[in-house]
Amino acid sequence: MGVMSRRVLPACSNLCIFCPSMRARSRQPVKRYKKLLSDIFPRSQDAEPNDRKIGKLCEYASKNPLRIPKITEYLEQRFYKDLRNEHFGSVKVVLLVYRKLLSSCKQQM
Repeated sequence: MGVMSRRVLPACSNLCIFCPSMRARSRQPVKRYKKLLSDIFPRSQDAEPNDRKIGKLCEYASKNPLRIPKITEYLEQRFYKDLRNEHFGSVKVVLLVYRKLLSSCKQQM
């Protein structure tokens, strides 16, 4: 058997499934646009969306036009899910993000 890197082993030096560093999910990279989209939506229905993150998402979409279909697909799914569950605050956030994406990425869309 090969030698394991010291970075892979957790701090307790045991290999167990309960350690968060050894779970398969924690080692998966997260796409940048998914992180930006999750940061835009507020935790509560009454809170305001994060305008700075919306600007970062628009900037990211203008630099990476191939990601725009995935971003809009996610927003569409989120819109229908929130509309079905009557989360109208999140529906307003989706519409706000769409409006800003349309205004900033006209050429790419």
